[in-house]
Amino acid sequence: MRSLLTLLLLLAPGCRTASSDPEDRRQEVAQVTGIAGTVEVLRGSAAGWRPLERAARLYDDDRVRTYKGAWALLVFTGGSNLRVDEESLIALGVAARGAGVFVEKGSVGGELQAGLKVKTPALEAESALQRDIVIQ
Repeated sequence: MRSLLTLLLLLAPGCRTASSDPEDRRQEVAQVTGIAGTVEVLRGSAAGWRPLERAARLYDDDRVRTYKGAWALLVFTGGSNLRVDEESLIALGVAARGAGVFVEKGSVGGELQAGLKVKTPALEAESALQRDIVIQ
């Protein structure tokens, strides 16, 4: 009995219950597959902007912004891909005002698969089929 208790005490520090990482509780919506220049992300759970890196995962309620001469290529879980052009700001998921992507400023272009909605203050695009799009 004593050896079993010792074993349990040795294993306990390596066991995890609920995660304290806020990203573990939010749905992943996209991954960054290409990047150039200064691109930042504002996590839905954070107060400040942070540099965005290639291969980073993006979650529901994140925002992405690009600076002059910068761009980011995002691949969404449904297969859509969007290039976020320079001097742009987009919101993802919940932050996207009822769309999958809300272009608050700037422009995006890419291949929109069925099911992903892209909105701007002036228009909304959703495709039942695969389509190439450019929104400015």
